[in-house]
Amino acid sequence: MATPIKALEKKTAERQCDLCGLGVGRHPFSQKVGGEEREFCCLGCMNVFVILTESGVIASGQDIRESEVYKRSLELGLISNRIDGDEDFSLPENAETKETLLHVSGMWCSSCSWLIEHTLKKQRGVVSAEAFFTSDLVKVKYCPQYLPPEKITKCIDRLGYTASIFNPDNETSAAEKRDLVLRIGVAGFLWLNIMTLSVPLYVGYFEEISPSIKALFPFILMAMAAPVIFYSARPILQLAWSGFLNKTIRMETLLATGILAAYIYSSIQAFRGETLIYFDTAAAIVTLVLLGKLMEKGAKERTTQAISMLYRLMPKKVRLFSEGLERFVSIDALTPDDVFVVKAGERIPADGVVVEGESHADEAMLTGESNPVSKTPGNEVVSGSLNVTNVIRVRATKVGDDSTLSQIIRLVEQAISSRSSLERTVDKVSRIFVPAVIFAAVAVFAICFGFGLTTIDEALMRAITILVIACPCALGLATPLAITAAVGAASRNGILVSDSSALEKIRDLDVVVFDKTGTITEGRFEVTDIKFVGETDRSVIAAVASIERYSEHPLGAAVVRYAETQDLKISEATNVEVLKGLGMTGETEGRQFFIGNRRFLERFDRVAEIEETVAAWEVAGKTTAYFGVDGKLKGAMAFGDVVKSDARDIISKLKAQGIRTIIISGDSTATTRYVANEVGAAEFQAEIMPTGKADAISELQRAGLKVAMIGDGINDAPALAQADLGIAMGSGTDIAMKAADVVLVGNSLSKILTAFRLSNKTWYIVRQNLFWAFFYNTLGMSLAVTGILTPIMAAGAMLLSSLSVIANTMRLNRKES
Repeated sequence: MATPIKALEKKTAERQCDLCGLGVGRHPFSQKVGGEEREFCCLGCMNVFVILTESGVIASGQDIRESEVYKRSLELGLISNRIDGDEDFSLPENAETKETLLHVSGMWCSSCSWLIEHTLKKQRGVVSAEAFFTSDLVKVKYCPQYLPPEKITKCIDRLGYTASIFNPDNETSAAEKRDLVLRIGVAGFLWLNIMTLSVPLYVGYFEEISPSIKALFPFILMAMAAPVIFYSARPILQLAWSGFLNKTIRMETLLATGILAAYIYSSIQAFRGETLIYFDTAAAIVTLVLLGKLMEKGAKERTTQAISMLYRLMPKKVRLFSEGLERFVSIDALTPDDVFVVKAGERIPADGVVVEGESHADEAMLTGESNPVSKTPGNEVVSGSLNVTNVIRVRATKVGDDSTLSQIIRLVEQAISSRSSLERTVDKVSRIFVPAVIFAAVAVFAICFGFGLTTIDEALMRAITILVIACPCALGLATPLAITAAVGAASRNGILVSDSSALEKIRDLDVVVFDKTGTITEGRFEVTDIKFVGETDRSVIAAVASIERYSEHPLGAAVVRYAETQDLKISEATNVEVLKGLGMTGETEGRQFFIGNRRFLERFDRVAEIEETVAAWEVAGKTTAYFGVDGKLKGAMAFGDVVKSDARDIISKLKAQGIRTIIISGDSTATTRYVANEVGAAEFQAEIMPTGKADAISELQRAGLKVAMIGDGINDAPALAQADLGIAMGSGTDIAMKAADVVLVGNSLSKILTAFRLSNKTWYIVRQNLFWAFFYNTLGMSLAVTGILTPIMAAGAMLLSSLSVIANTMRLNRKES
């Protein structure tokens, strides 16, 4: 028979929200609507129900769940739907999903992140959840139709943490730090006084003290220790208790057990009239643990400051120029093609093109390059860069989430909220380690006291020491703190890492494959030569330029520029078709024009009279293209490009590290061979289609090699995705950057070597951190078992182990040269 309490709990659990149908819990929101008492799971549901009813959208007496408004709201995810059925329920494949990034206060170790992940994944409506101890972030992908976002934060709150939408500008972190400092101050002050007043009990300093006064001392110390235990140590105890309720043993369980064991045993001793007490031990453990957490928090903030700095680069307002007037509007109101004004000393709020004025822009925070870049009419500017000298007017091209700065922020967020395989392995070890430590502490206490090897006091102190010294703080920090610091250091050097595992992959590379155009070369083509078949007909060049306007390829831009400089009339083109890796076709002025490479020419009749000229161009390293009209070849063009000044040095240094370098291109064999010889690459592949680039990568991988692909164009995207590590030039196309694991902001290849150095340095530091973490724990537990180490010494050693990991990791914050 059910008890009254269980019956009440069952009844409470069955009560559903009158709007969404979710359980209302023990403390529902209630409101009388239409003379009837209604109950709701949250304030939002209650207000929506009242508004719909009072506005007349829902007729009196009508079941709100049968209304069209309700059904449409469900489809849009505006109202979450109660999921009926068993645990086998799975979300529909076409269900709309959203992603939210939360900041969580109170995560003390990697076990905390595991608990949050584990709990969220059990929530119906959650597609995926990842919690990150080193950045205090939780990334959740969920279906709003079945789970409202506020339920996610409530779920985390029930575990003993505090969750809120991530905003690097909020004051939550500062408030947490103030609270932690206050708790440390209280604990430290009382600990010192407890130690001072414990002197008479330990060494008999006041030999003439009366027995009644001496018996009172333990109670004074117990009262002084109470604020330390129940105020300063409250976060530790709360997290340990929530872990117990969720059947999870975590780091706080070790600390709470040690702290409470010392305090409770000492309190019992006080009431028994004994003077052998350990209130100073309990206070010392709390003080030193909190001090360690304060330092860890500072280290976390330093490692994640890269993303906070990026957010601060984005202006909140923009000086819009319209109808001859300037006015401030919110950055959210800016749209493409709007013209805005940026004065000297102001940040540029959106990507755009300078339409008036000349100045210099400092792009160091985005690209890592320290020298200001000249900006004149026609030059592009990027959001977040600093206008240094004069006033400029800019026409917006990419705003909001499409801007360069927003894309950089998303990549850094993604990298910080990702894990390497080593990090996941260490997390698993930590989760096994904590229960093993508790078992070891209990075993040591039982053996020492049960077999009469020591007194109960000594046995208890050894067990407490094991619990304290074995806390895997340093172990939990060792890998994720270093990786997060490396991601921040990379972003400051103009290297955007979208997945932290990329730092691990760099170390294992065997081959680096370079795209030629725009990667090894500058990609700034200019038309250098034109050869016609028969009579010269410049109207064909104008028509070809008309269809090339629709191309993103550098050759297309070069044709358009050439036509403009020659004052040729560029007309509108229709039925334009881009044939990837081949060329383009399109109609203008009633005729069908084409331009393409040698493979594209195979579908037309070739003319021998220009082949000799084209061959000579290619031997000289020029890129060539054929053009014609209505299926007939009319001529060929030669394009000049410049090899990047640092390309030869980069390839030479990669070779010195034992890494093979290959140049791959859709260009002709002669041109590609010329460029390969210029930069010192021993291998190259020419006349490769976009899909062929991915196939070439696959062939290398099938040979057991780890391959990196470096490219910048749309046609490189498949190969970037196929490679073990995709590296996109930041000057390239959006789709290439989205397919890559690493983006090099700007146009410099030298950042590749910086990425290699940073990767090697990161994993060298990770190995050091792991060694010292395991060394401290192993040595400390050995000394604790023998009784050499006391609980206070253990707390100090735990603090030192965390400090050593933090100090070692902070070396990654030095800017790479």
